[in-house]
Amino acid sequence: MKMKLAEQTTAMLPLTPTGTAGALVVRAPVIIAALREYFEMLWERATPLKAQRPATQAGRPTPAQQAVPEWMAAGLTDAKIARQTGMSTTTVRRHVTAIMNRLGVSSRFAAGAAAQRKGWIG
Repeated sequence: MKMKLAEQTTAMLPLTPTGTAGALVVRAPVIIAALREYFEMLWERATPLKAQRPATQAGRPTPAQQAVPEWMAAGLTDAKIARQTGMSTTTVRRHVTAIMNRLGVSSRFAAGAAAQRKGWIG
């Protein structure tokens, strides 16, 4: 339920879920107090939302990226990785950058070492 409360003297409730068909304006102090109390009760029972990161940032690389750390660790250039995986060189570079950012490293060598420690490389 959506509600706008102005200075605890006026409440506005939509007549439809989208609120495009109009709204009910309430000025009765008893009803406004009840609506405010109801909102506070719902707020206390609410479950906080946690910032959700995409699963690819929290865990392993995406399926398209999974082969890239192994080829990087083997010392292949982006062009050779692209030929091995069937991706374009630009896509490989994007994956390498994403992997390095995810691992918090600034070199390909460090990315290979970090990927090994995380178990991304078999």
